[in-house]
Amino acid sequence: MTDPVAARQAAIAAEKRRLAEQRQRREAAPSHSTSGFVLRKWRWLGVNGAEAVSAVQEVLEELQQASGGEGADGGGHHKEELRKAVEGSPGADALLPAVGALLGQCTPTDVLRHLRTLHAAGVEWLTPEGTDRLAVLCSTAPSLLLARSSRSLTGGPAYSLFTSVAMGGAVPVPRTLLPEVLRWAPLPVIDDLIEHGGILPEDDPWAYRGDDEALYLRARLVPGQVTRDEARALDWTWFLRRAEFVSGEEPDTGGSAADGRPDVWDLLFEASVGDATRLQELDAALPQEQRIQLRNLKAGSHEGNWPRSFLADRGLWALMSTLWDPQSTVDPRLSDFHAWTAIRRAYDLVIEGRVEEAGRQSAAFDRPLKPGKKLPPSMQGILPEALNIAAYAALAREDLQDAEALTERAAALTDEAAGNLRLIRVWRTTPKNSRDPLTNPYLDLGLPHGSADWETRYRELVRESRFDTAKYARLNMIRGRLDQARRNEAGDAVFFRLPLAHSVYEAPDDVPRSIVPPLEPLPRRTPATSGAHMEAVRARASVELLQDFRTTPPRLDRHRSR
Repeated sequence: MTDPVAARQAAIAAEKRRLAEQRQRREAAPSHSTSGFVLRKWRWLGVNGAEAVSAVQEVLEELQQASGGEGADGGGHHKEELRKAVEGSPGADALLPAVGALLGQCTPTDVLRHLRTLHAAGVEWLTPEGTDRLAVLCSTAPSLLLARSSRSLTGGPAYSLFTSVAMGGAVPVPRTLLPEVLRWAPLPVIDDLIEHGGILPEDDPWAYRGDDEALYLRARLVPGQVTRDEARALDWTWFLRRAEFVSGEEPDTGGSAADGRPDVWDLLFEASVGDATRLQELDAALPQEQRIQLRNLKAGSHEGNWPRSFLADRGLWALMSTLWDPQSTVDPRLSDFHAWTAIRRAYDLVIEGRVEEAGRQSAAFDRPLKPGKKLPPSMQGILPEALNIAAYAALAREDLQDAEALTERAAALTDEAAGNLRLIRVWRTTPKNSRDPLTNPYLDLGLPHGSADWETRYRELVRESRFDTAKYARLNMIRGRLDQARRNEAGDAVFFRLPLAHSVYEAPDDVPRSIVPPLEPLPRRTPATSGAHMEAVRARASVELLQDFRTTPPRLDRHRSR
């Protein structure tokens, strides 16, 4: 944003410098009074009063000294007209064209200084429109003048840019003039226009700037077109962190904020893997729209009831699973997420030793479908696991016939269940008193099948049950079965295998797109538009005013009225 105080102070400082320089020149010049006859000559040129004449003569003397040689675009003729005017004989017809021509050879800064001197002296050598615009340029509070005079709002490219910045973007620069402005305008001024909506992506401002500034402007307006390499060149950490997260890469822990707090991408990564411990911090770090989504997600976890958009966002499943702890049978037919939650719940119940409940949960996969309803697409891949758990529950209650029927169905869907089917058929032909328990000793210890940590777990349970002889005896029997399996060539193959495929139970590693902040433009990096920037735009605009410079004196009556 433009700093109005700094802009006003710069304009006041420029006017004070002009007055000080003018005072020094007058003190250094020989003192002489201007005759009434000479004053009348100047009055017909629109210069009224001895002080105004003195100010104009100082401008003419400077133009004489700064102009080119004799043959430079008629410079000798113009200088001669200025010399005669300084000596007291201003030409009524030739002076103004000479002044306008020599002003056109000056630098923008000198043009602005000379026009300020003429304006302060009350000399109106510009057209009425040009005079109004000059009043705006010379004002220390241009926005007040512009607010009162709509006629002064438009002009050349530089003047339009000046009025737009002075009015805080309320008056946009006409789009037809933008290409001219964008070639030279200070970058902070361009940032002002971007913030005010005066420059849009379709204006392609980067096409008119050098490589570094062009990249900066693209990042400000079209961040979606910026590559990772370009973001690195800009040192745009937020963009890079977002790109890493959206592409599924684990964020670098070095991306924390300067005050040591984790940034939104650290918090989002933790949430995406099911860590709900810092959701309050994530809530505070997210933009408004994503914050609402997160709160809706938490609200739905009370009953496991979420909108379809959340259920379809597989990146949210781990967090939803953490937040929702169903205490009754989950219907897997509701959605892919419910099917995944149901099979995980069934397996967790087995691990916890609640095999009967696990059997009821796995049986939910085998319920008939209501007319007109469709099964979730993932059901086909999960069903073998559900049948396998249901078969294990049947084994736990010594129902080998039901276990065999269920395992046969599972084996028809996946070859992974063939080993379990062979075991059940062997057990069916073996007298009950001659066979070992049907349950898996790993699962009896609360561990996954084949876990290498079973001995550690066994010792923990033994310490806990040292006063419970029945439980202690059961643990010893479990250990005996595991020791025997290790000595047996078949190893763990003698136990009912559960699960068949661990991948079914794993959380998806998708990105939780429902709560990912959208790609935002690069924040402004330029300082507020300063008084120096405004002076540079003023100077450019003053050069445009030379188009309104008169070639003939203004028509004045004897009362100096137009």
